[in-house]
Amino acid sequence: MSMTKVLVGFVPWIVFSLVATRVGPGAVGVAAVLAFLVALGLVIRSVVRGESPKLLELAGAAVFLAFAVVALTAPVLDAVLASYGRAIAALVLALIIFALLPIMPFTEQYARESVPRQYWHTPEFRAVNRRISAAWGGVVAVMALGHAIAGTFEVPDPGAGLLHRPVDLVFNWVVPALLVWWAARYTQRVSAAAGSSTPAPARQSSPR
Repeated sequence: MSMTKVLVGFVPWIVFSLVATRVGPGAVGVAAVLAFLVALGLVIRSVVRGESPKLLELAGAAVFLAFAVVALTAPVLDAVLASYGRAIAALVLALIIFALLPIMPFTEQYARESVPRQYWHTPEFRAVNRRISAAWGGVVAVMALGHAIAGTFEVPDPGAGLLHRPVDLVFNWVVPALLVWWAARYTQRVSAAAGSSTPAPARQSSPR
């Protein structure tokens, strides 16, 4: 499984966080529009390459389109979304990941690109991807909690640098970065263990 491709699927959420950090009139709406365009671009890229759009990409497009509509049509919610928009977006993503576990764990699409087709529908393949996807869902849920803490205890100040906004720095950036690092390492470890326990396809005997 390519960790780079998995992480690319989270880029719309990163874009949203980066832009929404600069709190101001309409900032959340702009952040949501940009995140939607990035997610849409990822979906289009997959289609152009002849691949099925990834569930993570489709979820990003749907979530941030909804965010953009709400933020741009209901300015009265701007202050709430500025403080808790990242938490809400992360929570929605976590719920989507968990909801997909019994249907198709979101990492399964990435894993299929490096696993022979004959293993795609085996219980072992599905179980490994459920474990990995559940770990990512838990990580995103903890991120949502961190974003909520930052929105509750930190007074937004677009003019101040991150070093002068310690709660924002820790809960919106440091904690998420560490969580993503752990999830990436966990994914690689579980994938490697599963790969080492999967029997190699039988080789055809060479004619003598």
